[in-house]
Amino acid sequence: MDKCEEVIQELEINSTTTQTQINELFNKIRIELDKKQKQLLNKLDEIKKLKIEKLKLQKEELKSGIESIIESYQMIENSDQNKNDFQESRLNQNWKIEPCHNSIIELLNFEKEEELIYSSISNIGIKDLENLILTKDKQIIYENEEFSFEIISYSNESDGNTDKFKIIINAENDENENTFKIIDLNNGKYEVKMKLKNKGKYSVFVQYDGFDINSSPFQIQILPEPRDYNEINESKLTVGSKGNGNGQFYSPHGITVDSNGNIIIVCDWGSDRIQIFDSQGKFISTFGTKGNENGQFNGPKGITINSKGNIIVSDKGNYRIQIFNSEGNFISTFGSEGIGNGQLNNPTGICVDKNDNIYVCDHLNNRIQIFDSQGKFLSTFGSKGTGNGHFYHPMGIVINSKGNILVCDSVNNRVQLFDSNGKFISTFGTEGKGNGQFIYPHGICVDSNDNILVCDHDNNRIQIFNSNGEYITQFKVNQPTDITIDPNTQNIIVSQYNHQVSIFWFNNNKIHNSNNQFIYLT
Repeated sequence: MDKCEEVIQELEINSTTTQTQINELFNKIRIELDKKQKQLLNKLDEIKKLKIEKLKLQKEELKSGIESIIESYQMIENSDQNKNDFQESRLNQNWKIEPCHNSIIELLNFEKEEELIYSSISNIGIKDLENLILTKDKQIIYENEEFSFEIISYSNESDGNTDKFKIIINAENDENENTFKIIDLNNGKYEVKMKLKNKGKYSVFVQYDGFDINSSPFQIQILPEPRDYNEINESKLTVGSKGNGNGQFYSPHGITVDSNGNIIIVCDWGSDRIQIFDSQGKFISTFGTKGNENGQFNGPKGITINSKGNIIVSDKGNYRIQIFNSEGNFISTFGSEGIGNGQLNNPTGICVDKNDNIYVCDHLNNRIQIFDSQGKFLSTFGSKGTGNGHFYHPMGIVINSKGNILVCDSVNNRVQLFDSNGKFISTFGTEGKGNGQFIYPHGICVDSNDNILVCDHDNNRIQIFNSNGEYITQFKVNQPTDITIDPNTQNIIVSQYNHQVSIFWFNNNKIHNSNNQFIYLT
């Protein structure tokens, strides 16, 4: 309400300012028009006077000439001189008997200039800041598939001229041949239909008469064509090893990828370190050692990346969260052992929302705590129990495209769904080995369609549910601890308690094995 009142007051002020600008503009135009009018009238008067003056002078000269001719003839009659010589010398003169000026003073033909003036005046207007781009809410857009959004003018009027709109598409791959068309809906709305041929990230600029309109540019992610999870089969390869060397693991318990899917980051829980790999599973680097100093770990068990590319780690045994840059350099830490707001007891699963707020599974405190991007405590929800909204050792957490929060309630063998404020919505799962049942679920993630993938740890499988929690299918993975999805390829990446990480590819011709550290399955 306060913000609405602020906007109302600002509108009053801005409207008065713009009104003053309009008045000043047209006063300037009037001044210039009056100046030009006066200039032309003065020029007209000057030309008229000059012509009249010259015509009067010519008239006087002709009058004098006539009098001279009459006088000359009189002198000839009374003279004894040779009349022919006298006539040649006195009468044979080049008299200008046609008026030296005509009577026309006309305005130049300025039809084109007049049209330009009228066009310029008609184009003067308030910059239409009320034009908005409204994409359909969280559209899932696939390559080579048509999608649309609307440009809306709050004036409820459209001029039918779609030529004034311009769509500029900036893509990671400039060779894309993308198509679009704009349709005037004749109700103040324009529909833009587009088709982007290749997957990737795009920035879409919408301009009107050369200006970016509100909400322009906006970003979209074009995904590969959706896949059938039933395509995933059990691997015939069992690769990976226990150890402390580069690319080896000791019970990894957390995994994430960057926004482009270029790097995979793993919590090597038993080795008290973080390992970084490229998208093909090739070892890049590692950071962290055992300890409680900045940049050290005691059983890191949850990991995520924010929009800046910073790496955020649940340092479970040190009862804190640590933040590092993309190279693994320490930035900051927050949290301490305890039960108060902002204190933690064995934090595990962690994720961030679109505003980079940090959500932490406060494992032994049986609650979810929410912090801002700097680690300042914001709120908490949940307490120990078996009822709706209660937890018994929450382990994994993720936020879907609607901003809803999904939590693996591990000892209660279920997944609970909450709104963005932590209000309970629904739950699914019970203890057991059947479809849709769990035994100690760990990590959780969602795909681009908000399908839910759950690490059913003690059942040695990944179970997949739709956005409503309805069972779809499953595939085998030995002791899965955490799961994530490559945003670029949509490959599924799973960390496992038995010292390995698996990457599941949907393309049947892609099976890759790298340094006995990663399993690529079809």
